[in-house]
Amino acid sequence: MENSTGFYDRLAPMFDVMTDWETRLAAEGPFLRAALDAVGAARVLDAACGSGGHALWLTRQGYTMLGADASPVMVNLARGKAEEAGLDVPFAVADLMHLAPLAEHAPFDAVICLGNSLPHLLTQEALVAALQEVAGVMRPGGLLILQNLNYDLRWQKQPRWFMAQGGELDGQEVLVWRFADYLPDDGRIAFHIALFRKSDAGWNVDVHTTPQRPLLHDDLVAALGAAGFQKIEAFGVMALPLERFDVARSGDLVVTARRA
Repeated sequence: MENSTGFYDRLAPMFDVMTDWETRLAAEGPFLRAALDAVGAARVLDAACGSGGHALWLTRQGYTMLGADASPVMVNLARGKAEEAGLDVPFAVADLMHLAPLAEHAPFDAVICLGNSLPHLLTQEALVAALQEVAGVMRPGGLLILQNLNYDLRWQKQPRWFMAQGGELDGQEVLVWRFADYLPDDGRIAFHIALFRKSDAGWNVDVHTTPQRPLLHDDLVAALGAAGFQKIEAFGVMALPLERFDVARSGDLVVTARRA
């Protein structure tokens, strides 16, 4: 298996092909704005920012954004999108364990970490350490917004195949197909991506695999408390109207918390 950085380096060229940003931001944007405005957030860190979609959209809404991701290829993609859009948004290569230099001059009013990034932290100790690092770059009372899949439900149901998403990249048809194997003896998930490209000779496919830890609601809440967060709330979707997290029904686990 590959580490998460190498995994997302390989996924990066197809990331925007598989992400319907217009639809996603139309749903998630009002939730984000309402949560950020409720705490008077102006300076926001998008940790694990991927290709920068959320950071660029929030910049257009008037927030001062900084994006960070462990994948250099993702960061380069985000920088290119910012330049093409004429937006002054800095992006840095930094994983969740090494955020402190990003707040060298001023703490952040809020941190967002979206898109199912935390399951790549493979132990509870690593999760707590990452959340402590996040807390360290925030002002007291600052807001943290997390978005992950509902692994309480996923670990129980163990779905293997997920929707394939396709489009065009560099004049070629491409397709991304995600699937998973569940490893109960290890308490892990082997998460796979199959990257298909169509050429004149036919379809070619590369398959990449990375481990995930099924991030359960109670483990996340415990880690947030250990890292110094309070006022923890859980929702089932990152959209308005607010929908409380239901372990047996929700597709996502969306959590907001305040730094003590």
